[in-house]
Amino acid sequence: MSMRRNTPRHRQPWDRFLLKALVVLTLILVIGSLLCGRFRLGLDDQDALCLPPYRWYLIDTWDRQPQPGQLVAFAATEAMVPYFTVGQTVIKRVVGVAGDRVAVDAAGTSINGVVRPNSDPALATTLKQPVTTFDRAEFEVPPGHLWVMGDTRDSFDGRYWGALPIEQVQGRAYALF
Repeated sequence: MSMRRNTPRHRQPWDRFLLKALVVLTLILVIGSLLCGRFRLGLDDQDALCLPPYRWYLIDTWDRQPQPGQLVAFAATEAMVPYFTVGQTVIKRVVGVAGDRVAVDAAGTSINGVVRPNSDPALATTLKQPVTTFDRAEFEVPPGHLWVMGDTRDSFDGRYWGALPIEQVQGRAYALF
């Protein structure tokens, strides 16, 4: 037979408990709002992916100065209709920044004299336009702009609407899966 001592348990007063609970709750809310305010999820729900094989993206809304090769999320404008609705979040790859030289013709898109793979304006027929409609003689990406493209021929991107004003950038995007 074991003997148990009946020692009184020391209980915390309610005011100390509530203070600790309030501190923990405040920390949870502050950290949560920082993370939720900084990051968003993006979904590419198109049938033909322009950045295959990825469909889900994490968007860092605090990083608005993307570099070449990085993915960027931005808000679609009227120039992007009918593929995107105005204000829709679009994700493309930055392939040119201010000062880069860009040219677009039937053979493809060149950045600083180098033709990008899969960069001919293949959507011209889908858009019911002659390919020459989208020809752009070599020009310099203006300050405050980016040149963005998808990774496939069928991507609706800068080849069709031109340089993207950096104010439209919502943040840097990271491909998840």
